[in-house]
Amino acid sequence: MVKKTLLTLVSLLSLLLIMSCEGKTKTPKVLHIPTAIVTVDTLAHLSDDMQCHVHVDFTYLKGKKYEVINDSLLRMGLLQPDYFSISHNRLKPQIAISSFVRQYVKEYMAIARLIRQKEKKRSQLIGELTIKTELKAAADDYITAISHIAINNGNGRLTQYTIIRNFNPKNGHLVNLGEVCGKEYKEELTKKIIGQLAEQEGLDDDDFIGLQRKGYFIGIDPYPTENFILTDDSLVFIYTPGEINQHEVRVSIER
Repeated sequence: MVKKTLLTLVSLLSLLLIMSCEGKTKTPKVLHIPTAIVTVDTLAHLSDDMQCHVHVDFTYLKGKKYEVINDSLLRMGLLQPDYFSISHNRLKPQIAISSFVRQYVKEYMAIARLIRQKEKKRSQLIGELTIKTELKAAADDYITAISHIAINNGNGRLTQYTIIRNFNPKNGHLVNLGEVCGKEYKEELTKKIIGQLAEQEGLDDDDFIGLQRKGYFIGIDPYPTENFILTDDSLVFIYTPGEINQHEVRVSIER
């Protein structure tokens, strides 16, 4: 009887241990390169109903040896509008972010004046742009840069979207899907994305027509976006609002 009781207790203990291990979340990979943040917050106004508020938190790699990499980081389109991609001058985060905010405010106010002159009624033109970027450890020794963007052009409608870039911190090289998954990646990844989306929507794996009925890929062929988060064991594809659906869509598949 005692032996049977001990066996039962051991079995229960083993079961609890297994359940405990399964319930643990995987520890996020740590980025060991030091980072810093440039913050600029500006409120420009011509009147109470013609204003522009811009807030930017831009994360970059800290240290003189990363100056070339930070120059590349500023040209990756993480800042929208993308003023810097064709710039020929060396970019430094502290100077570039201030320049970005000034340029955006200048352009917004110029457009707001034109709208005010054209419209007979005094319309409210209160614009706002918020950009917050973060850097995370990605697969291998790569880094994932994530930019969270929220914009209101003064029409009272807020648009939010996410831009992702994966890069090599040794040289600033952007990593694309072909490098990660091989040259013949499109067909296989597309099939996996459709299957995962169908599962998220409670459909059969290959029910592409069902996905279209739910508002996905209307009038376009399915495809894997280059806007993806790269980890050691997964790819997280992030489609911006209006790209394949009215809303932002995230699809995670195993590598």
